[in-house]
Amino acid sequence: MGYDYSVEGTVRVTPPIPFPALLELTQGPDLPIFCLAPGVDDPDAAGPWSDMVGVWALVPEDVPLDQAQPITVSALAVRHISKSTGIHQPLARFVRLCLAAGHEVVSELEFHGEEGERGEIQVTPSGDIQWVEISAPGRKPACW
Repeated sequence: MGYDYSVEGTVRVTPPIPFPALLELTQGPDLPIFCLAPGVDDPDAAGPWSDMVGVWALVPEDVPLDQAQPITVSALAVRHISKSTGIHQPLARFVRLCLAAGHEVVSELEFHGEEGERGEIQVTPSGDIQWVEISAPGRKPACW
């Protein structure tokens, strides 16, 4: 048994990263399989495993008219309910690939816990991921 968190929001990438640099996220074998979609509400974003692993959408900045130009990804949009590791690990994979390619990431992800906790998932400049509680009913908010 474990503790579930609901996470929703985006992680912005600056400058936008060429889609081929993130291709391994869309091919498995690790779950979740990320998809290229305008956001989590797009019908194409919900894959066959989305009920178990949420929606992890690589949001294109634009789709070039010239097929020779790569698609660039400006953000990762997430909607997921899972244990913290089920959220942390795929997020860390995305952040690692972006930073390795020389891009910056800014997290705008919010989480809610089973007992009313609320907070943000932040990414440090070095790529570490921190869960920072803003509200934790009945106790002092924590950071991990």
